[in-house]
Amino acid sequence: MAADPPEQPACPGREMDDPNDLVLAMLGLAMAAIMLVAGALYLIMTPDPIPTRTAPPAVQVSPVS
Repeated sequence: MAADPPEQPACPGREMDDPNDLVLAMLGLAMAAIMLVAGALYLIMTPDPIPTRTAPPAVQVSPVS
């Protein structure tokens, strides 16, 4: 009976170095999504600024001939 050859990875040289990297990447994506939602909620829920009154225009006096 012939021995089975060792199984080769699908993409040689591209194996995952550390499985925890995937967990950390997913945690980073989740945190980025939370920050984006928080920023959108902040922009939506912030009240509009109180309008300030502008000074009336200066009175222009026309010269009398």
